[in-house]
Amino acid sequence: MRKLFGKLLSYQVIVLVIGYVFVVVGANAILENYFIEQKTEVLLEHARDFQEIYSEGFETGGIDIQKLQRDVTNLRKFTGADLMLINHSGQLLVSSGYMDLNVFADELTSDDFITIFSGQHISKKIYAHNESGTEQVLLVGYPISYDDETTFALVISVPMPEIQKNVKEISTITLSALVIAGAIGVILLTFFMAEVKREIDELRDAVDYVAEGNFDKRIKVRNNDELGELAHRFNEMAIELDKLEEGKRRFISNLTHDLRSPLTSISGYTKGILDGTIPHENQDRYLKIVYDESIRLSKMINDVLDLSRLESGKMLVNKTDFDINQLIVETLDKFEQRIINKNIRMDIRLHEEKFFAHGDLQAIGRVVYNLIDNAVKFIDPEATLFIRTEIKNDKVLVGIQNTAPYISEEHLKNIWNRFYKMDTSRGQQKNSSGLGLSIIKEIIKAHDEKIEVYSNKDIGVLFVFSLPAISYKK
Repeated sequence: MRKLFGKLLSYQVIVLVIGYVFVVVGANAILENYFIEQKTEVLLEHARDFQEIYSEGFETGGIDIQKLQRDVTNLRKFTGADLMLINHSGQLLVSSGYMDLNVFADELTSDDFITIFSGQHISKKIYAHNESGTEQVLLVGYPISYDDETTFALVISVPMPEIQKNVKEISTITLSALVIAGAIGVILLTFFMAEVKREIDELRDAVDYVAEGNFDKRIKVRNNDELGELAHRFNEMAIELDKLEEGKRRFISNLTHDLRSPLTSISGYTKGILDGTIPHENQDRYLKIVYDESIRLSKMINDVLDLSRLESGKMLVNKTDFDINQLIVETLDKFEQRIINKNIRMDIRLHEEKFFAHGDLQAIGRVVYNLIDNAVKFIDPEATLFIRTEIKNDKVLVGIQNTAPYISEEHLKNIWNRFYKMDTSRGQQKNSSGLGLSIIKEIIKAHDEKIEVYSNKDIGVLFVFSLPAISYKK
C-alpha cells in the first residue's frame, strides 16, 4: 500500500506543480491582459472627460492654458497617471509635470501621432526612460478635437508595475489557495488510502482464505464504488465456487454410489458362481445380470470421460450438412417397442421444406437420442409425445415435448447438473449414468448453439435446441 500511496501522492504533487505553472504563466498573462484592458478603458474615459472640458472651453471663449494645466494636474492626483497635451508641431503645451516627450523619444513614433491626429486613439505598452531608470508604462494617445478637427494629442501614461502589482497579489492569493488545497488533499488522501488499505487487506485475506479451498467467505460491501463492486464480484465468485464445490462433492458421492451398485452386483454374483452358492442351472441367468451390469458400468465410465472431454474442449466437433428430419425419424425407430408398450400417442410435425442442419451428425444424433429417451422414460402411459422442427432466422429449432408431470422452477435451474435427481421416484426410473443432460448441454455448447428447457402444467416438459440451417440445393 505504501507504493500505491506514493504513486497517488506523486500524481497529486505533479498536478499541483502543473497548476502552479498554469497560475504563474497562463493565469498571470490572462490577468495582466485583463487589467490592461480595464486600465486602458479607464484612461480612455478620462480622455473623453478631458475632451468635454476642452470643448466647453472653446464654447465659453477659448482655451485657458493655465486652467488646462490645473485640470491635468488634478487629474494626475486623481488617477495616478501622467498627462501631456501636444499640438500638431509636436510642442508640449500642458503636462502633469512628471514626464515629457523625451522619456518616450524611442517609443512614441511619428506614425503614432499621425494616427492620433487622424482622429483615432492608440494604446500600447512602451518603456519610459528617465533619470531614475527605465520602466514599462501603459500609454494611451487620444485625439482632442473641436468642430470635427483634431487640434491636440492627449498622451496619458500609467506605470505597468502598478498593474503587475495587482496581478501579483491575485497570483499570490491563488497560489496560497492552491498550496492550502494541496495540503488538504494530502490529508484527505491519507485518510482515503487508510480506508482503501483496510478494504484491500480484507479482500486479500479473503482471497488467501478461498485459495486454501474454503469457499464460505463473504465480504461486507460498504461502498458503492469500484472496491465495493470488486467485493460484490468476489462474493459472487465465492458463491459460485461454493456451488461448484458442492456440485463436485455431490458428483463424487453420486458417481461412487452409482459405480458401487453395478460393481456390487458383478462382485456378488461372480463370487456366488465361483463358490457354488448359485446353482449351476441358475448361473446363465446371473451371468446375464453380470453382463448387463458390466455394460451399464462401461457406459457410465464412458459418459464421465465424454463429459470431461466436452467440458475441457478436447472433444473435436466434426461439422457436416445433414438431414435433421431424417435423423429424428431414424432415431424414433429405435424406440418403437417402448412407445408401443406405453401406448404413447405421437404428434410429429417436421418442417416440410427440404433443408440441411449443420453440425456433428454423431454428436447431434446422441442429443436427439437422449432427449427422446428421457421423453419416453418419464412420459405417462397413453400420453402424447410431440416432436417439432421449424426454421427461424436461419436456424433450425428442434423441440421434443412430453406430457409428463411438469418440473418446478427450482429443479429446472439444476436440471443440467451432473447426477442431479429431482426426486427418488424419477431417480429410480433411470437406468443410465445420470449424465445425459449434462452431456447434451455440452454438445450443444460445443456447436455455439443453445438448448432450453420449459415446463409447466400446460405443456409438461419441452426441450428446444438450435442448429444452423442451410437451404437444400439439388
